Amino acid sequence: MEFVDKVRKNPLFQKIEKFFPAIAFLGGFGWDSITLGRVVKGTDLLFLLAYYTGALVMVILLAKAPSLIETESETDKTSSNEETPAQATNVLSRNSIKINRISWALQFCFGSLFSALVVCYFKSSGSLASLILVLLLAGLLVGNEFLKKHYESFGVSLAFFCLLGTMFLNFTIPHIVHRIGFLPFFFSTLISFGICLIIWKISHKSKQNLIAPIAISVLLIFVYLMNWVPPVPLVLKQHIVCQNFDKATYSCDIDEPSTLQKLGLSSPTVHKIPGNEVYYLSSVYAPTALKAPIEYRWYYEDPKTGKYRLTDKITSSRMTVKGGREDGYRSYSKKKNVPPGMYRVETAYKNGAVIGSSTFEVFEGAPEEGFVKETLR
Repeated sequence: MEFVDKVRKNPLFQKIEKFFPAIAFLGGFGWDSITLGRVVKGTDLLFLLAYYTGALVMVILLAKAPSLIETESETDKTSSNEETPAQATNVLSRNSIKINRISWALQFCFGSLFSALVVCYFKSSGSLASLILVLLLAGLLVGNEFLKKHYESFGVSLAFFCLLGTMFLNFTIPHIVHRIGFLPFFFSTLISFGICLIIWKISHKSKQNLIAPIAISVLLIFVYLMNWVPPVPLVLKQHIVCQNFDKATYSCDIDEPSTLQKLGLSSPTVHKIPGNEVYYLSSVYAPTALKAPIEYRWYYEDPKTGKYRLTDKITSSRMTVKGGREDGYRSYSKKKNVPPGMYRVETAYKNGAVIGSSTFEVFEGAPEEGFVKETLR
């Protein structure tokens, strides 16, 4: 540790150290954005487990370490008796350095977990409500760069550890039990809070430190029941709205897309030929061996109010995602009676959160530019 302290006292290192949080934030978040969420590998989960374990160890060390206020009070009592003022100051200095190192390590572990979880939850968010939750996580990710001093407080660190633990386990447990839903999420919350409870007992600190973990756990369960938690680790890979669907090749006819549509700046169109059915195809990625029932929710925009209303909720036994395919498990939904107008179709976990959606407009008759063949990968 003396070598580390000497290096940190170097003027050049002190100048570079100011940029460490920004470099770590941009580098870690950029790497996670590229590698995570698209295809989750065992090594990705091991890295997340390492960060979670590191945070666990640091929170335990912080629980057993006396706070600086306790140290100051203790040194005030002993310095007038056996210890000299210099010795009391040394005790305070040593504890301060120890807590500073713990808070630095916590900031690193928390930041790494926030970075990975923001990416994973963002790629599974298919509704405004779930996106708001992801934005809150992103806000905490950015705020983590300025919270190092606050992590010296056991109560603050325990609260963040409870939140990250629940979100981490909710993402990880489905890879182990091969299913998602309320029970896996409930057990994720229960396990995370249970670990926090054990740490609190080790700490011998006041019960006030448990208020935040309890509130966070209850709030997360409520948010899940409201379908505001993205259905991780499911990810919508591709979706197509079309006609003349060929089930053998998962190919169909789509309107020739305009330049704006190719750039994603305009909604797709469907020029429906009389008698044809409109198909909505989607592919959903899931980890190997995971099975999850999905459904398609068709919404129609009321021309009078401009609001979308649910017209159909379509599901069947064949609409069960079977994980392992890199490009996602392919499924489809179809409707024959589709009058002209604006539509939105959501691909969602059955009776749960939305994985992804698409808005498109239906017209009568053939398009002037004709049709082109498209295939769901």
